[in-house]
Amino acid sequence: MQSLEDELELKTQKIKRLEQDILMLQESLLTTQESLKETQRYLIKLAHSQMELNKRMAAWPFLKVKAKGKEDV
Repeated sequence: MQSLEDELELKTQKIKRLEQDILMLQESLLTTQESLKETQRYLIKLAHSQMELNKRMAAWPFLKVKAKGKEDV
């Protein structure tokens, strides 16, 4: 009878440890997800800035200049 009680106690402790490990993994996963969301927001802002820069460069009034001689090239 004592053996069964000891085994039950061991199994109960093991389950508690596994529950703690699961909680730690969940916290780690949530932290990672939040970091990933933050990175995505940063990349979206970067992409919008790049798109705006491309629009401005496309509309920039460039002047064509012709070289007069070999010295100008």
